[in-house]
Amino acid sequence: MSKVVCPYCFHRFNRNEVMFRCVNVANCENEADPVLEKFWERQQRKIGRVIPSPKGFLGLHMGTPKSAVCPKCKYESHLMICPHCHNNIPTEMVLKKGFVISIIGARSSGKTIYITTLINELETHGWEIIPDLSLTARNVSENPEYNTESRYKRDFYNVIYKDNNCPPQTDIGAFQSKIPLIYELSRYNGDSIFLVFYDTAGENFTDIRNIAGNVRFLNESDAIIFLLDSMSVPYVREKLNIKGMSETRYDAILANIIQYFRQHGGENNSIFNKPIALTFSKIDEVLVHEDDFAETAISGMSVRNNSSFLRGEGVSIDEMETNSDSLIAAIAAWGEMNFVNQVKNNFKNARYFGISALGGAPSGNKITQKVKPYRVLDPLVWILHELKYKLPIQK
Repeated sequence: MSKVVCPYCFHRFNRNEVMFRCVNVANCENEADPVLEKFWERQQRKIGRVIPSPKGFLGLHMGTPKSAVCPKCKYESHLMICPHCHNNIPTEMVLKKGFVISIIGARSSGKTIYITTLINELETHGWEIIPDLSLTARNVSENPEYNTESRYKRDFYNVIYKDNNCPPQTDIGAFQSKIPLIYELSRYNGDSIFLVFYDTAGENFTDIRNIAGNVRFLNESDAIIFLLDSMSVPYVREKLNIKGMSETRYDAILANIIQYFRQHGGENNSIFNKPIALTFSKIDEVLVHEDDFAETAISGMSVRNNSSFLRGEGVSIDEMETNSDSLIAAIAAWGEMNFVNQVKNNFKNARYFGISALGGAPSGNKITQKVKPYRVLDPLVWILHELKYKLPIQK
């Protein structure tokens, strides 16, 4: 029997081990859940009692249980929870095959902005990739404040698209970094993919001592989008006359991750075999300053030429491969061949992407122009292709 990955604690468990929570709030007494409190590291309100998995003879031989009866009130519950952390899990993630795609990045790489625009682009333009593609928020939290839809609108979408502000940096150890945004990508009579986004602080990966507490979701992810700040490349900073040193070298996180996973599993660690999209943010600043980068330009890339599927031409994997090769050549010309070789020598399935989440530089923390994302969907679409998700590929 295939296993399920919890989108909260990232423990892997057999489908027939799933537990349930009583939802008979009117006639069954709520109680404290110490397992849930341990995960959140804070006291929780009393909630419906935990119903153990019906793992008797029938449970083991009849597949995934779809419900369980509360031993106290005899009410049937369909609300599934993880047996390890007791957080609610979308039923579809248990019953169907789901892929987990993680997004990581250095501080100031624009990860929060990228997640915001990526989700909005999927909602508004996903149908242009696949005509019947839909994106659905999976609201599974006990606390409505933490539900994906309300949290995305409040903490992500409204900040950028309504208030025209750049979101603040995610603090290391921030409570909200433990709350995932969970979305289901689905199509008519097709497979579902579950996107689990964590907005973790970049410092969690900048210092190798902090990585140990943040690697479980990387270990259990099926693919990774690795956001890198183009403005932290020394050559780019010099050409654009950006004063001072970058807050974080763009490649520091990669080096730490490679070192950590080499020490814990060696070259056979599964992370080195997963699709990884090395995604350079704020690439528009390079593309619009064509004269400054005349000798080291990214061949074939232009802000006037967005993704092929947004032009109604279907998904062009060849276009993505060409852009990846062009970015590799440009990065090498920028004096960063060591980074290219680090990736080549460690990751077996890596591609390079250049994106702009906003489509233009903000003025301080204020977004002064219309948000026009550039190629933000490309890394995800490539990953979907690598995970064998059916896409309309150009011939």
